[in-house]
Amino acid sequence: MAVDYEIVDNTLRINCLNWVVAPSIEDSAAAMGVVIERLLEARNVLRVVLVERREIEYGFEETRMLQEIAEVYRSVVSSEDFIRMENFGCAKHAPKRFSEFRFLISEVLRKDPIGAYVKIGLMIRSAERESRISGDDCFKAYVEKILLPLKSMLERTQMIKRIKDKIKLFKFGDRSLYRMLFYPLIRPTFMLTRFILTLPKDAILLDKYKIGATDVEIYKLPGKVKYLYYILPEEFKLTQDMYDLIERARQYLAAHKPTEAELADPRRVRDLFFSISRDLIKDLAKMSKLYLTEEEVDKLANILVRYTVGFGVLELLLADDKIQDVYVNSPIGYSPIYVFHSDFEECETNLIPTKDEGESWATRFRLYSGRPLDEANPVLDTEIVVPGGRARVAAITRTLSPEGLAFAFRRHREKSWTFPLFMKVKMFNPLYAGLMSFIADGGKAVLIAGGRGAGKTSLLSALMLEIMRKFRILVQQDSVTGDCELLITRNGKLERTTVGELVDNLLLKYGYKVENGREILDKNPENIRVFTVDKHGKVRLASVSKFIRHKVSKNIFEVETRTGKKIKVTEDHSLFSLSKDGKLQPISAKEIKVGSYLATPRILPVESEKVEKLNVLEFLEKLKDVYFVGSTVRSFILAHKQSVKEIAKELGYAIHKTDKYPKSAISCWLRNSILPSEVLRRMLAKGCKICTSLLKFKVKGNSKPMPVEISLDQDFLSFIGLWLAGGCYAKNGVIVSAVDEDTREIVHKIGKRFGIKPRLCNDGFSLIIGSTALKAIMRDVLELNGDAYTKRIPDWIFKLSKEQISHVLKGLFSRNGYITNCGVAITLASFGLIKDVQTALLLFGVVSRVNRMNKKDKAYSCGISQKFLQTFYEKIGFLQKERMERLAEMCERVPTHDTTDVIPLTAEVKEEISKLLPNFNYQDYGKRGQNISRENLAQVLESLGPNDCELDELKDLANSDIFWDEVRSVKCVGKLNGYVYDFSVPETENFVCENILAHNTLELPIDQFRQLGYNIESLKSRSVITRVETELSPDEALRTALRLGDSVLIVGEVRSVESTVLFEAMRIGALANLVAGTIHGESAYGVFDRVVHDLGLAPTSFKALDLLTICNMLRSPDGLHRFRRVTEVTEIRKRWKEDPLEEGAFVTLMEYSAKEDTLKPTDTLLNGESEVLNEIAKRVREWHGAWDLVWENILLRAKIKQTMVDYAQQLNRPEVLEAEWVVPANEMFHSISEEVLREVGSVDSKLVYERWLKWFKDALR
Repeated sequence: MAVDYEIVDNTLRINCLNWVVAPSIEDSAAAMGVVIERLLEARNVLRVVLVERREIEYGFEETRMLQEIAEVYRSVVSSEDFIRMENFGCAKHAPKRFSEFRFLISEVLRKDPIGAYVKIGLMIRSAERESRISGDDCFKAYVEKILLPLKSMLERTQMIKRIKDKIKLFKFGDRSLYRMLFYPLIRPTFMLTRFILTLPKDAILLDKYKIGATDVEIYKLPGKVKYLYYILPEEFKLTQDMYDLIERARQYLAAHKPTEAELADPRRVRDLFFSISRDLIKDLAKMSKLYLTEEEVDKLANILVRYTVGFGVLELLLADDKIQDVYVNSPIGYSPIYVFHSDFEECETNLIPTKDEGESWATRFRLYSGRPLDEANPVLDTEIVVPGGRARVAAITRTLSPEGLAFAFRRHREKSWTFPLFMKVKMFNPLYAGLMSFIADGGKAVLIAGGRGAGKTSLLSALMLEIMRKFRILVQQDSVTGDCELLITRNGKLERTTVGELVDNLLLKYGYKVENGREILDKNPENIRVFTVDKHGKVRLASVSKFIRHKVSKNIFEVETRTGKKIKVTEDHSLFSLSKDGKLQPISAKEIKVGSYLATPRILPVESEKVEKLNVLEFLEKLKDVYFVGSTVRSFILAHKQSVKEIAKELGYAIHKTDKYPKSAISCWLRNSILPSEVLRRMLAKGCKICTSLLKFKVKGNSKPMPVEISLDQDFLSFIGLWLAGGCYAKNGVIVSAVDEDTREIVHKIGKRFGIKPRLCNDGFSLIIGSTALKAIMRDVLELNGDAYTKRIPDWIFKLSKEQISHVLKGLFSRNGYITNCGVAITLASFGLIKDVQTALLLFGVVSRVNRMNKKDKAYSCGISQKFLQTFYEKIGFLQKERMERLAEMCERVPTHDTTDVIPLTAEVKEEISKLLPNFNYQDYGKRGQNISRENLAQVLESLGPNDCELDELKDLANSDIFWDEVRSVKCVGKLNGYVYDFSVPETENFVCENILAHNTLELPIDQFRQLGYNIESLKSRSVITRVETELSPDEALRTALRLGDSVLIVGEVRSVESTVLFEAMRIGALANLVAGTIHGESAYGVFDRVVHDLGLAPTSFKALDLLTICNMLRSPDGLHRFRRVTEVTEIRKRWKEDPLEEGAFVTLMEYSAKEDTLKPTDTLLNGESEVLNEIAKRVREWHGAWDLVWENILLRAKIKQTMVDYAQQLNRPEVLEAEWVVPANEMFHSISEEVLREVGSVDSKLVYERWLKWFKDALR
């Protein structure tokens, strides 16, 4: 039969759509025969794919087995010596033997090679037997020259070698042995990932569960350390009709092109495609007379969305709560996806992505993040949100990954943590949970300390869930506000704005709600995204969740950096610096000193689409006294004569002959093919269309007409850059100062484009293009205004592609730029323009330094050091050929590192590095106190192996997108009054404004607490970024909180002067309720040292703190694993004067045992000697002086937490550990305790537990 096939990338693809046999080599002899026939024609094949409703792929090893059989066939039929008639014996037997042999080769060998091998053995034995009986030697030649050589050839093939020991099991017609040899990868045609559906032999099932309709099974494989994560999605459980529907629907969807705004918001485009898919599937099912339920329609629509605009199989993996990490290694297509499972750790999956799928993922990550991923930018870091999961993505490609694309995904948890959840992952044990639950009810002062990423905020939110819902909770968290300039994207387009302008306009346009005096827009209708820095130091775009404003008043500090960046903040507002242990940490303006370093972005990664041309018709409202001319005008007037007449009458034009006007205006317009701009504007507003290809416009008078479509190409944008650097307007034209031939050539090109020859001005070097039309376009439409001291780069330029922006910068630098001995610089009189240049350079990853104004010429200079010259040369450059040649020479001698690009590590961190890395120059960097450059740190850390995790955070630091900018000055600039502005940036709690990283803390899940029924109020202490006041400072906000009545007080993080008032709140106990917060610190004394010496708290005020919990990130002995643990619970005693450590004020209640991997109670706790717990007991009549009852209550709480964990695991009900179950369980414990107290006169722990357990079991049913 005719077989349709093709060979693409060494893959043989055979179309099996109309086959009457099964498209399966292992199941069908006919299919095997067809494949071997095709392999006879195509030798360089590495894979075979049979395409029907699904794609069945056979890999390299399986294809090689088939190729060897094809080679045996080819050797036999092409060898004349092999099949000579005399080799078949005497004339009597030769015809029969030849016929039998031909059938064996042409039919059996191709379709059943194992059968052919068995048949040959039978033929040899039969021939030998007949030879012995008859004594005829004619059998000898047949056996020795035909059968034995053929058998030998087959025995050398891998197929026969692999099954030779099982050959006795073979039966003709039975293909069981082939099923042992061929394990195809199968996928529906709409999927790119290959699935291994056949399980390896002797695999042992360890666990199985479902994620929605997807089956997950975990297997132990013999001889392997890794487990197999075997996933079978619902895509493989569809009927043939459903496959057909999805394939047809996919072809329809391929024609739909999402808008740029849709593509900028993955959730929006997903919702759009789901709606389209649902309607499409319904229509196609109806056309096919196929009945589908609503549930089936939704199922097919979800599958279709997953494999069109979604992330395919990644979504299935990220929907599994037990998966923490997903790894796709290079080269993609040659190894399975690996996952890190919470129960089985490292696992390999039965999924093998294809190269095309890897490219598809990379394209989506570039699109959604706005960041490049190419050989020049080989690392991309972003976040994705899919149904059921959210993940941080790290993608790498060449040159970092020699074999191409590779991905790592870190799955995030979206809900609040709870004590039972922490117990399940062994962060602490039940006793700790019971103790902290008791403390939360006891109304004590608690701080949770730890390093970055140790789980402080998660633990604080879990502690909050232990508070009964009858109490009011006040939560104070710092946030950022201000009237600063920043770059944002709006519906996918980059633009420059201010925080105030942005929020004011949004609230005016979309309205707002008022909560506690704050005006809030809690949606993002225009898909606003800001630049932010994630926890790995990578700059990316992130969506804003809320826009807020409020009126206040406060003192302002101005911080200026060495590169000329300025930001105005309140003394309590935080920017970011490097901590003593080398981690990114917030630092308040009050703590910032001259010479310290702040985190600033070294790149603002964004990719915008190219804007090809400017259409003047889109800006008619900005143009006055303009006329449109051309042959199309006459035909336009004739086509819409009545409408033109009505509009002309409205505007006061004469539409009839009069003594004053012998000819009507319309007759004049027709005769001259001309139309006033206001008439055309109103016509277009009515929906009329006009051809623009030959349409031109002119200013009133005798000006030369210009085309309405102006190309925004390299020459025109360079011309704009030249004007910004040294241009102005004449009465009837545009003047550009051009002092060399290369820049003059650009001016002449623009003049020639518009049919005007530039002429030389009186100064002897400036050129003027005498066109009032060009002047009107540049001044009124392109907003190129101002003089040398007030010019700015217009906002629309930032909406162009990076390549187009580079042409504007090239014009600027070509006019006012110059090459120095150590780099490139530009001098401009406008501070606003020099700031714009600095910001625009960051789009290309070029960090520049703006110097203070030169008082002599009243100008500012912006310099680019040698480190960034190569990027400037490749991406921007000069118009002058001579300068480019000189710049190329400078790039060749650029040093490998730059002393201005340093990482300000502390002496302690440098000493730690020197202990781990012998090649670290501690003499210079440690003893002499020199800062280490970014490149040197990266080189030093390269000597670490992939499994050396000790300095992971420093690796992130060395490869981050952060430029550490030294502080040049800090000063108070007075008091300002007005609106303050804020917007929430989930996950990162920071955003880039004035090209400096500013803090915006919104860490605790307040919205979820409200949904759970808590009476919770969030107090935000606000800070100004520039020119606008903040509301209440953290300390004032805390004092306000203390006046708000009987409330629990939670402080998201203690960083600044709020510590004084927080400890004041602790001293009075917030009216006998819990006061809690988080703080950076690795030990009890480390916390004391920070709040006293860094934050300025009086030492004795530290006595107000009752309990300190320390949590840390620990490592396994082999260094391969990291895990979070609570390592210490310490109470702070009050009888000390100067040093709490030396005077024994730190008393440990629980301590982490590394040997047992658990918290162990100390004798102080076991013996009832804790002053904090005894203080709580004094307030309860039944507990006063009765430590046994207190301890019994703590153990009861611990037992309840453990019971929830046990039942969740036994019943496979993980939702029982979530806040929606934990909060009611806590409150039921309190209600039952009160009930038992009334009945028996005391809180009988046994009775309370029995009743609580009955309630719990009933709730589980």
